[in-house]
Amino acid sequence: MISVNFCIYSSAYLGVTPYVIEVEVDISAGLPTFSIVGLGDTAILESRYRVKTALKNSGYLLSPKRIVINLSPAGLRKEGAQYDFPLAVTLMYLSGYLKDPYQKLKKYLWLGELSLNGKLKSVKGLINTAILAKEKGFQGIIIPKDNLEEASLIEGIQVIALSSLKEVQEFLLDEEERDDRLSISEEEFIFPYDFSEVKGQSHAKRALEISAAGGHNILMIGSPGSGKSMLAKRLPGILPPMSLEERIEATKLYSISGELDGKKLSLQERPFRAPHHTTTEIAMIGGGKKMMPGEISLASGGILLLDEMNEFKKSVLEALRQPLEDRVVRITRALYRLEYQADTILVGTSNPCPCGYAFENNCRCTASEKYHYQKKLSGPILDRIDLYVEMRRLTEEELLADREEESSKEIKKRVILARKIQEERYGNTFHTNAKMTQEERKQYCSLSEEDKEFFKVAFAKLEISARGFTKLLSVARTIADLAGREKIEREDLLEALSYRRKF
Repeated sequence: MISVNFCIYSSAYLGVTPYVIEVEVDISAGLPTFSIVGLGDTAILESRYRVKTALKNSGYLLSPKRIVINLSPAGLRKEGAQYDFPLAVTLMYLSGYLKDPYQKLKKYLWLGELSLNGKLKSVKGLINTAILAKEKGFQGIIIPKDNLEEASLIEGIQVIALSSLKEVQEFLLDEEERDDRLSISEEEFIFPYDFSEVKGQSHAKRALEISAAGGHNILMIGSPGSGKSMLAKRLPGILPPMSLEERIEATKLYSISGELDGKKLSLQERPFRAPHHTTTEIAMIGGGKKMMPGEISLASGGILLLDEMNEFKKSVLEALRQPLEDRVVRITRALYRLEYQADTILVGTSNPCPCGYAFENNCRCTASEKYHYQKKLSGPILDRIDLYVEMRRLTEEELLADREEESSKEIKKRVILARKIQEERYGNTFHTNAKMTQEERKQYCSLSEEDKEFFKVAFAKLEISARGFTKLLSVARTIADLAGREKIEREDLLEALSYRRKF
């Protein structure tokens, strides 16, 4: 018997970068075997058992032949069970179970895992396949139904969602154009935590408002029970809604890491990550055997909360230095180099000393203990923090006061207005004030001669570094935006100085 072969297309990922994969199948006479080549992992090598069983249980029996499957390019490492579906479809076609009168098989990218009864199961990273199909000129993608919402984010391609192998023939014989895309929901997201629930701490609330408006990193230092963690968890509630581009970037990262799991990433809800202080360096930054994104990347576009920041390992905190500065994580290995977005607002909380009561006049720590505790946060890390807030526990009078606090909704309105000012200012290269370039800083943060003289005194007293000075100007620019002022005034500078590190 002369061998017959055929191929359809699927995709693989290196980080969040997708690549087209040719799924080539050759069937010939000889000793019955089923081999898969092309640098696949264990899940891919095991797919021959899932595929054969799924085909049998769906009513498609394979003849005892020699089957060789090649995933090309062979030099690119491939992982996961997403090739089950394209493998099965190719075998069905070569075995005569499928007719393709409209030549659809090669016009789409095929992706999906198979259960043993022939049902399609969701896979990771599918939004990247949708982007790849659009970039490479494919007509669309054929996917499991569970991945439909994720794929629907990408405009300009067909999205065909199937639930089993038995639906493939019906699709191939349908002469009408089909698109199962879902409309993107923009329902208002109701954040469960509100600033109105937190009594007092107006200085800290103001700092968090500035942080949200300008994308500034913030560190809250205070006594146990002063409300640091409670306030930090409410910060996402005053951030502006995600744009479609931001939602796509966030979905890509969550999908490739397997954390999407069918849940919706609302346009109103930004990522919020709060890793435990025992988190490892790889879990925080990314990498490992499978080169997955870390916590700082999963928080991109939202908040990374390091509660009790002093308790994190020093190596983990030091590894954050470059991502916080560059807003990107670069992972380099011998054969390849990956980049993950890390555009997040860092929110740290810390006690002022080991016992936590340095601000309450009943501290039991020695000067040496305080020094070593505070030195857990190195100078370079602290230099990447824009806002420092000292918090003390509320007095009995403040706790018992029946005062109505400002809601997150009111604060969010001011944040959105400030963000709109920044969008108009930076135009096509829109970013927050925290990411201003040196040229932009010269243009939008100019100081009068009187203010320059004022800063000379501030430099001497507060020992402000060059990076600290640029962050000070960025914070002042955000304060001016919140007030609707075109130029930075002295009161903006004074407020920005009040959030500088005092230890």
